[in-house]
Amino acid sequence: MPARTADRVSTPPISARQAGPETIDFTTFTASLPPPKKPRYTRDFLWEEHEVSHTPSATASETAPPVPDVPEHERYNKSALRTIAKYPHLFKVITPININRFEQLLRAHPNQPLVASVCKGLREGFWPYADTSSETRPDTWDGAAGRQLKDPVHLEFVKKQRDEEVRLGRFSEAFGPDLLPGMSSTPIWVVPKPRSDKLRLVVDHSAGEHALNSMISKADAHIRLDNIHDLGKSLRQARQEHGNVPLVMFKSDVSQAYRRLPMHPLWQIRQVVTIDADRHVDRCNNFGSRAGGKLWCTFMSLVLWIAINVKGLLDLLAYVDDSFGWEFLGRVLFYGPYNQYYPEKQAKLLMLWDEIGLPHEKAKQEYAPNLTIIGFDVDPALMRVTMPTESKNLLVLAIRDFCAAHGRRRPLREWQRLAGWINWSLNVFPLLRPGLASVYMKMAGKSHPNAAIHLNKAVVDDLQWIATRLENGDGIYMMTALTWTRDEADLHLFADAATSAGLAFWSPAQAEGFQAHRP
Repeated sequence: MPARTADRVSTPPISARQAGPETIDFTTFTASLPPPKKPRYTRDFLWEEHEVSHTPSATASETAPPVPDVPEHERYNKSALRTIAKYPHLFKVITPININRFEQLLRAHPNQPLVASVCKGLREGFWPYADTSSETRPDTWDGAAGRQLKDPVHLEFVKKQRDEEVRLGRFSEAFGPDLLPGMSSTPIWVVPKPRSDKLRLVVDHSAGEHALNSMISKADAHIRLDNIHDLGKSLRQARQEHGNVPLVMFKSDVSQAYRRLPMHPLWQIRQVVTIDADRHVDRCNNFGSRAGGKLWCTFMSLVLWIAINVKGLLDLLAYVDDSFGWEFLGRVLFYGPYNQYYPEKQAKLLMLWDEIGLPHEKAKQEYAPNLTIIGFDVDPALMRVTMPTESKNLLVLAIRDFCAAHGRRRPLREWQRLAGWINWSLNVFPLLRPGLASVYMKMAGKSHPNAAIHLNKAVVDDLQWIATRLENGDGIYMMTALTWTRDEADLHLFADAATSAGLAFWSPAQAEGFQAHRP
């Protein structure tokens, strides 16, 4: 198919439709337009010249609404209340958090309703934003029926996980094969961890006609996570204030984060897990819950607020269970429990976690001049963010393997998997985005994961183009990846599009226009 070309149109220097014979001052005209938005393809990986760094998640805690209490109608849920009263040993509020100390450290927090609600959740158990008022939902529901694990390796893995959860008090002891009145049971699965030979237990709150997540709206589950853009702001400010002094990056991981929060007994009764015909009450916050992240990140936003505003650990950020930031190279502090020196901010953060009873493990506390944070390598010396070399090489290899099937068909799920992987890389290689256009065109209108899609030359050429540039690309440099104003633009173009007429561009400086008619 021959390439279509645009018609070139010479125009007067002024649009007669807009102005008639008088003259337009285009500098004045463009100045009257609203401020330009950052290009979407940059994925927010552009910075302002003099941005002030802060921690959005901690700041958000100052205006966030309280976490919800148990709905009033749930306090009259007779079948659930009878079961809880009759079998109190199954329902316990379990958390390692030193709630009194946590609460004391938040005395000066400006949002006391949020503080009070989170502390109440720690003492009595949290409610996961669920609307349980539906009269069509059955009183007792076994979503695990007929979904037992058959793979002996998976079953053995799940049993070990179950035994550990029982030992920690987060699962109740087994109470037999039958559900009690008011209970719901959710199915469980086992999946491999990404790029690992280890397994992961999945408690699927989204499975089944009466899934627990169906009672929780996506809007209620929305969370604001700190990100690489926020880290870039803090690093840029550090460079502007301190010059090219050597810096070190650090990140600290909370152990088994979601599971450290207890759920209210009136929700625990709905979190029954079934393993090898035995039933257990899951007493704690679960990764499979739609609101699990919201509850954890709300709690963690208060921990960050303490770290920044009480302990003075500036430029500290967090993404779910990872807290991260920078420190001056050589500014270290000895942390006794691990018998090791750490960057001062990191050591003081670990001390805060100990003070409030938040568990962590030595292996997950990292620091280095160049460190992988939220899946990207951050180098403060080069002020660069890019893909880790191993991750980039694996993606290039996956693209080459996919293209090796030229002339054959690939199932939709493989197209989606590769497109998602490449899409992630666009965070630090945004100019490669056009190479995915042909991939999405081939997937358009298809939904069955096993649907076979022909791999044609156009797709292969585009994917090979992406792979080559990934191999040679080096990421984004935070000191030069800056937003710019219209006054700094090399060229001004006005564009218009219509489904009936096509697409047109006009350059007032060159008094030329280009128009492509709709085919």
